Amino acid sequence: MTIFSALPIILLLSACQAGEPPDAEVAMTRNISPPDSIPRSSWLSHYDLKEKNPLTFKVSNKLNEMSGLAATADGRLFAHDDEDPIVYVLSYTTGEILKRFTVGSGFMEEDFEGIAVKKDTLFLVTSSGDLFAFQETGDREHADFQLYRTFLSEKNDVEGLEYDPATDCLLLACKGDPGKGYGGYKAVYAFSLKTRTLQKDPRFLIPLKDAGGRKRKGSFSPSGIAFHPDSGTFFIISADDASIMEIDQQGTILDQEEIPVATNSQPEGIVFLPDGSMLIANDGQGGAGAITVYPARAP
Repeated sequence: MTIFSALPIILLLSACQAGEPPDAEVAMTRNISPPDSIPRSSWLSHYDLKEKNPLTFKVSNKLNEMSGLAATADGRLFAHDDEDPIVYVLSYTTGEILKRFTVGSGFMEEDFEGIAVKKDTLFLVTSSGDLFAFQETGDREHADFQLYRTFLSEKNDVEGLEYDPATDCLLLACKGDPGKGYGGYKAVYAFSLKTRTLQKDPRFLIPLKDAGGRKRKGSFSPSGIAFHPDSGTFFIISADDASIMEIDQQGTILDQEEIPVATNSQPEGIVFLPDGSMLIANDGQGGAGAITVYPARAP
């Protein structure tokens, strides 16, 4: 059941606003109506979340705490575990591990919470907002990385990471503290890949008073974010509330729906394949993780 549609969201204009150069310095808060070029209708309705028996496949128990998904333009699927800097290439039809490689040559104990890709560069983010940039390497090999630290911390609890091609920025979705002065909201920050810095003001602020999750109204805790290549919109999932929200490039909330817990026990990651299919990664909660597939359908 659709929870709501066309609700306003506050957008803080930043260096990563769509349509502005990445190094522009703008910092004002206001409500913005989407221009005609931005879809006003929800693409969330293209996916049948009420499907009782969606295609679901379990992945190796090596990914029992699967936290994020990313896909390349040619449909190659990447996943990662929560605590280890190991990236897996998976079959998106069976969940089989095709290869795996380690980020860095030494042991790292971090809380990895999201993965994103821009062309041939991959990114991992920790819950404290540290970003690792690296290149894919061979099976069971080690990948060198570049580390970028941000002003975010564990209290912000970054849970989602995505690349926005319209602004050449990485988007960091915070499950925890949105930042000083932003009480009552959940925040998504933007990291410019031009300046290699995190913008001081959130790219998006999601008003909790307008959110309506499965458990209670006014509750939404981002656990993953994905860019839809056809609509240009973003889908944000909340594991705590078993819900999914769609917002556009201007920050307008287009729709929100429940995620059935019977088929998605702990939705932590989300990605779209080139054919439009939506994949949701579920933490195994002590067992093997699983991926649920929702093909795109005609509106």
